[in-house]
Amino acid sequence: MAPSTEFPGNVFYAIIFFGFLTFFVYSAGIRYRWFLRGQWVNRFGDPLRRAIGLIPSVLGNSRVARPKYWYSGVLHSLIWWGFLVLQVRTLNFLLNGIHEDASLESLLGDVYTLGLRPVMDVFNILVIVGVLMAAWQRFFWRPQRMTLNIDGWIILGLIGWLMVTDVFTNSAEIALDRPNHEWASFLAFGLAELWDVIGFSGQALELFHVAWWYSHLLDFLVFLVYLPYSKHSHVLTIVPNVFFRSLQPTGVLQPIKDFETAESFGVGKVEQFSWKQMLDSYTCTECGRCTDACPANLTGKALSPKQIIVDIRHLMEEQVPALSPTTHRPEQPTPLIEEVGFDPIWDCVTCGACVEECPVFIEHVPTIMDMRRYLVMEESKMPETAQAVLTQLEQRGHPWRGTQLTRTSWIEEMAADGVEIPMFDGSQEYLFWVGCSGALQERNVKVTKATARLLLEAGVSFGVLGNEEGCSGDPARRLGNEYLYQIQAQGNIDVFKAKGVQKVLTMCPHCFNTMQHEYPQLDGRFEVLHHSVFLEQLIAEGKLPRQVGANGLSEKSVTYHDPCYIARHNDIIDEPRKVLASTGAKSVEMRRCKKGTFCCGAGGSHMWVEESGGQRINHARTEEAAETGADIVAVACPFCMQMFEEGVGSVPQAAEKGMQVFDLAELLDMSVAYSKPAAVAPAPAEEPPAEQPSASDEGSGAEGGD
Repeated sequence: MAPSTEFPGNVFYAIIFFGFLTFFVYSAGIRYRWFLRGQWVNRFGDPLRRAIGLIPSVLGNSRVARPKYWYSGVLHSLIWWGFLVLQVRTLNFLLNGIHEDASLESLLGDVYTLGLRPVMDVFNILVIVGVLMAAWQRFFWRPQRMTLNIDGWIILGLIGWLMVTDVFTNSAEIALDRPNHEWASFLAFGLAELWDVIGFSGQALELFHVAWWYSHLLDFLVFLVYLPYSKHSHVLTIVPNVFFRSLQPTGVLQPIKDFETAESFGVGKVEQFSWKQMLDSYTCTECGRCTDACPANLTGKALSPKQIIVDIRHLMEEQVPALSPTTHRPEQPTPLIEEVGFDPIWDCVTCGACVEECPVFIEHVPTIMDMRRYLVMEESKMPETAQAVLTQLEQRGHPWRGTQLTRTSWIEEMAADGVEIPMFDGSQEYLFWVGCSGALQERNVKVTKATARLLLEAGVSFGVLGNEEGCSGDPARRLGNEYLYQIQAQGNIDVFKAKGVQKVLTMCPHCFNTMQHEYPQLDGRFEVLHHSVFLEQLIAEGKLPRQVGANGLSEKSVTYHDPCYIARHNDIIDEPRKVLASTGAKSVEMRRCKKGTFCCGAGGSHMWVEESGGQRINHARTEEAAETGADIVAVACPFCMQMFEEGVGSVPQAAEKGMQVFDLAELLDMSVAYSKPAAVAPAPAEEPPAEQPSASDEGSGAEGGD
């Protein structure tokens, strides 16, 4: 019998239980009111898909227990699954505290005793093992990515003690009452047998039971009321945070609506975040996996995605008393931008590595971009190079300063070689979107020509816009100028609709992501294909016969760099590798590849914006490419092309090896057996790729292309 079922125990139980519960509701309530102050965002669509996603991500612990973090995954799984299973015992404990006839043990009988008790004893042990593993990790291993403070030790202590008090309470109950099938609780039964052996009985055993029973109750209640004040509040918020996760690809940014009536642009105050972004801050476990994957942080910049989310929570906590009628808001709350910092906001390359690694679906990149929007559109604060790019975009409609090329230069050059490029008039199936880099940067013009030759050889019905083509708007949006983006995007959408465009083929992952996922926000709905996917389709259909080995590719080793905006953000992983395999070249993978790829450094419009410090991101990635021993780096993005071209000329191990950089289209172009006389053989095919001069000599790349 529980000590709380008779007077005065029942009074103590009621006071303790309802007192702690009231304090928990109060603490959680004043924080919940923050979410009510946040900006509205609709995360209620497709509820079935959202609910199904809870199974692997919450119950299955899939994003925590990844191979890279196997130790943390094991210990967290032991604790988490034990926590879930042992809620049955906790409920039984609380009901038994009211009256033994109300307990699950009484209501379920042998189902509880024989079916559940052994399982719960097993999880008692597993949770204790998990707690000890976590303590060892914190005390001896101490990973730098993690936040190691007293908060973690308090939570571990409360969880571990909860298991100990549970076992000792059950052992005392067994020793006192000797219920049927007492052996089913094998752990507690073993201790009960020990109490008999040492002669522990009578009033002493009853007091022993009372002490452990209340100790277990207080531990549970202290744990409950401490959660809202702890980084472990994710225990309460993980289910809603996962349920309300974005179902769109991770590279998609949301528009600022109604520019004429909007009172502010971007986020300069905590209350300007959406309720989901606020929920993110209370769900952060401070595991540091986001920061551990961030290319800006790993190359010595100030950005820590984890710290930004933690800073937002700290600012919310700083102002939480303002929501209570008995206390007052600090007179001068810390400004959001001051707390987060200018450099961290501008260090982000929007690669999405943080979002991909986060076990609880926190959306770091949109949060950072909202603050960047505020800096640009409200305060006009940005790096000088960012301002120069925005000015260039406004005045000339493209981001490439100093280029001598026009959007039709490559068309005229191909015409001089006897290859006519059709203009899009609405009768063709595909619009071949060349993009600013594909038309205006000499190195990327070679990729454009190679792609055009492949399309002509395969008999694809396509046309180009020439001088009617503008910037997709991606650079402006990622620089934080949402207004300029919408002008550029709307202009393209109007042209597309006027010409009857339905399918768009692009070589740029950034154009692809913007047109495929962000143009629909402005009612621009088109089928958009990245050239790596389209070329793989042409190969599979037998429309591009190859002569493998004709240009020495079969003797070369190639490492493929996954662009963030097609691999991680859009899950285009296998198609580029199939294109590469068709060329006959030997493929070797970098240690960070596919969805775990490492950014080239050009994302977030850092193609034109100088890095704030530390090692250049493209140099770090080029070093990884050189580590593979490959002769060639294959890319599928014009920005990646520029970054690697500069990188192989600056990184000693790459320069000494004479590494070269080619787009997938160029490598495929080298291996195709052209049947049409008008097709011009690609320049790299005239001699082995290793003998070609580095394209970084052209003066383009990470310095802005001037």
